[in-house]
Amino acid sequence: MNKTSKVKGVFEVLVVIGLILVIPLFFAIKTAANEQAVQKTPTPPKPTAVATLVNNVTSAKQPPQCAFPLAQITTAESTPEEYTFSEPQVVLTAPQGNRYNIVEWLPDNQQVLMTEELRNVDVGNNKLIQESINLYNPETGESKVYAIRPLTYTLPSWQSELNAVVYPVINYFDIDKKAGTYKSIRQIWVSYGNPDTAQLLADNLPQFFLALRPGGNEMIYLSDKKISKLDKSLKKLSSIPFDPAQWDYGKGRRDNNPVSYQVSWQPGTSLIFLYSGAGGSANGGYTFVLDTNTGQICELVMGGWADRARWSSDGRYLAIARSAVYVGFASSIDLVVLDSITGNLYTVGIISQEAEGKHYVSDFTWAPDNRHLLVLEDIPSTYDPYRTETIHHELYLVDFISDQSLKLFPESKSFVANGAPWNNLAWSPNGSKLLVRCPANGVDRICFIIVQRTRQ
Repeated sequence: MNKTSKVKGVFEVLVVIGLILVIPLFFAIKTAANEQAVQKTPTPPKPTAVATLVNNVTSAKQPPQCAFPLAQITTAESTPEEYTFSEPQVVLTAPQGNRYNIVEWLPDNQQVLMTEELRNVDVGNNKLIQESINLYNPETGESKVYAIRPLTYTLPSWQSELNAVVYPVINYFDIDKKAGTYKSIRQIWVSYGNPDTAQLLADNLPQFFLALRPGGNEMIYLSDKKISKLDKSLKKLSSIPFDPAQWDYGKGRRDNNPVSYQVSWQPGTSLIFLYSGAGGSANGGYTFVLDTNTGQICELVMGGWADRARWSSDGRYLAIARSAVYVGFASSIDLVVLDSITGNLYTVGIISQEAEGKHYVSDFTWAPDNRHLLVLEDIPSTYDPYRTETIHHELYLVDFISDQSLKLFPESKSFVANGAPWNNLAWSPNGSKLLVRCPANGVDRICFIIVQRTRQ
């Protein structure tokens, strides 16, 4: 071999070695750049709008944090009121095994939308539990059935423009009783008062992502990676792209079940609060705000995950039953109130310090002054040697701004709460009436309370 061949051979070896070193370095630099891009803090949205939704992104990512005010709403400063409550009067008693769900008062302040589990009704060989959807007048005792559906853990809504009930349905089929398997399909129906003439609005839905705008002039639901919007006559209005999987950035921290959202619509705006359960995650679920007009989305950071949420009637405040720690079941659930204008978060003090970290906010509802809340608490009473917990249930009137609370009906032992998604109490829009679940001796009951209001 001559000298030139030796040099050429050495040069070729060096080139090969260089390529071996450079190629991994190139991919390492590219990977680092990609990781840096993912970890980079997104640019905060403008103060008066939520962040822009990018519809062409295919991989899940975390939305930017919400900026405040969430929306341009005009609200008067809350004027505190004083309330006087009559003794609870039992007005409705369920057949043995049935269970009530208080959904909402109608705008007429006379009727209440309710559901009742019909566990004592034979529905055939499959033995599926049915549920009736009713309008009930607690003062006259009159009740009208609007619909019968299989037990569906999503609440119906009253459509005041049409005097109709819009309700989700899970229809089961191909049931194999021996194997314990079945298939189901999600639908949305509307009833104008006759269960036999109810009409199908939407079929084959991925989840019950459903909300009516307060006032009843608009409705939304999720279908085929888009949010469909209906007008007040329930006719198609428009749609915007929305894929929940696009924002499932914490998928690796929970179980394999798809994220299912609950929805609460902010009065006077196009914004909805989306919240999901923990889904087996110690780090909780998601709490997002979505603009139904533009598809813009942001994340609401409030120190935990939401168990249930309700807006005040003026649209300013969002009350959230919040859990900060999740281990199998929530270790405790407290109550926080978000000011959607300032972004301030109020932690509502209800019970004694000895019970902190052990209590559960089972349900709550807003007073008409948008300052007080009626709160149903589950509080541990005693522990026996086998660590069996005894729970008692208390009803509080809370002024979240002054952080004062008053225990109502201290002698009553009847207030027992079903957890989400059941509703256990409701306050009429004019503030004069309350309806509260008050079971006794294993039988579900409804209690009626008259409220008197005075300005402080």
